Amino acid sequence: MSDNFLLFDVDDRDDITDKVLPLFSDGVLPKAWTAHDPAQFNPESRVYVYISDEQVPNIINAALMGGWHLAILPHPNASYARRGFCLESNLEKAIKAAEQAKEQKVDVLRCNNEIVLSSVVLGHGFSLRPGGQSHVWQERLNKAWDNIRHVNNFLPKRLSFSTANDSTFTTAAVGVVVVEHAHGSMLSRNILPDSHINDGMLHTMILAPRSVMEILSFFIKSSFNRVMKQPDFLGLVKTKTLTISNNQQLDYEIDGRSMTAEQLVIDTEPRCLSLLVGESLPISDNAQSSKEQRKVSRLPAGEAITAMAAKPLSLIAHAAPEEFKDLYQLLRENATASPAFLTLMVLSTLLASIGLYASSAPVIIGAMILAPLMAPIISLAMAMTRQDPSLLVCSLRTLATGLFMALLFSSFASFIMPMEVVTAEIAARLSPNLLDLGVAVISGIAGAYAHARIDAAKSLAGVAIAVALVPPLAVTGIGLGWLDWHVAWGALLLFLTNLAGIVFAASLTFLTLGFAPFTRAKKGLSIALLAVAIVSIPLVFSFMRLSEEAKIVQALEGKEIGSVILRHIQARANEPIELSLQIVTPAALTGAGLDTIKDVVEGKLNRDVIMEAQVVIRRE
Repeated sequence: MSDNFLLFDVDDRDDITDKVLPLFSDGVLPKAWTAHDPAQFNPESRVYVYISDEQVPNIINAALMGGWHLAILPHPNASYARRGFCLESNLEKAIKAAEQAKEQKVDVLRCNNEIVLSSVVLGHGFSLRPGGQSHVWQERLNKAWDNIRHVNNFLPKRLSFSTANDSTFTTAAVGVVVVEHAHGSMLSRNILPDSHINDGMLHTMILAPRSVMEILSFFIKSSFNRVMKQPDFLGLVKTKTLTISNNQQLDYEIDGRSMTAEQLVIDTEPRCLSLLVGESLPISDNAQSSKEQRKVSRLPAGEAITAMAAKPLSLIAHAAPEEFKDLYQLLRENATASPAFLTLMVLSTLLASIGLYASSAPVIIGAMILAPLMAPIISLAMAMTRQDPSLLVCSLRTLATGLFMALLFSSFASFIMPMEVVTAEIAARLSPNLLDLGVAVISGIAGAYAHARIDAAKSLAGVAIAVALVPPLAVTGIGLGWLDWHVAWGALLLFLTNLAGIVFAASLTFLTLGFAPFTRAKKGLSIALLAVAIVSIPLVFSFMRLSEEAKIVQALEGKEIGSVILRHIQARANEPIELSLQIVTPAALTGAGLDTIKDVVEGKLNRDVIMEAQVVIRRE
């Protein structure tokens, strides 16, 4: 039968006698550990260790050489050992679990030949290190606030990585965290769910945020969400051996100890340490030791590395040209007046014209979906954001062509239609206001985002319905065909409102998504903002009139005048006010009775009124 021993630090002798030894059910032989007089035991001896983090690596080395069965106990100054080996926080439970445990072969992680108990951190590890997430929300908020205060100190470094399979890649990262496994921390739930202490692999998290806003978003989410989710700026590497370098001295930490080296060589010694471990540290019998994995597609590459390395993070992420070349190619194609564009433009205009004459909302919605006009407008927004002359000219040419086709065919439709009636659908597009500008701005944001993000492209049909570009153009053409300048101008103002709002909002969205720096985009944004300001002038007056009409309706709707009730109020804020209403009365009204009602209404509004009334007699 093997011997049982208890290794302890000389300074803990009193605690060993009073607190630790009485907790053992079987007899153990206590022995003090010192670096000058290391203990030596027979192979397969059960050695219980009650010692600080500083000496645990030395004892692990001794256990590897001597073939001991090692049980590490939760010492007050062994926080990294407690995380790395998922130790019970209660000493009595930890001793009982170790006494009942059978030895298990586990891996040992080394960095530049130094044993790693919990983690290796290069740069800033944020909250992505074992034990880095507090369960007390106040502490989590304090840590997040401390990170936010020092966010300007996060300088991305150009780092080269080489794995055991001779796979190499380079990126710009603000931090790297390497662990043997993630059990005992929130990392194991979403980020490193398949890590084990006996899988023969190490796990590397590469933190490469592209902007301050990306970091702030992560800090805020991690502070209020106990479930740690993988951030978009995180790369993962699972391998046996990893080498990190950047042709300069690297400052890093091993279990909180600061070190410096020209490169980091981190490797795993698979299943070499006999550990007496309880259920707190999961051991996988099916752990795969040979399957290397890399998830680094989201990390900066190419020109993005040069743009980010050794520079303070920008407020908003900037994408390198190769990272949005597919989008740029799509926008160039959309900016071309292709035969398909011209055909759809004609069909959507004719369909919208018929829907407007028929006052059919479904037909008009079909024309909105069919209309291709949103595509060159989004291309125009990108051209203004990036100050691309060729894309700008092409977008404007296509937009002008579409505008001309819409006016031409809607005017033609007004000539062949044997009616000249302002239907409800036509009237709805004659008085745009600030609400319409709000719709255009939101639609511009949605349109730019849907083009920039493939997973959101399915929402483009909804954007087309919301902004409704072709119907106001069709009404403009109808007004021109009728030679009715009031109809033509009102609808044209609505189209210009949509155009200015979409271009400005889409340009701002492309800037926010990082497709151009502000220094390049500010000229185009200024022009778009000026256009919005110009079209807003008549919209403000229209909105004020709309607000006044709403107040009139609110003041009169349901008002009782004697036995008479006013309802279904419609108002036009002209001078005098034009009112259309329904009068509900139990008996027929005379002219004097109507005059009395009119006088009461004028007194209520303190304005002259032209009243158009429908009398409804209601008998009970």
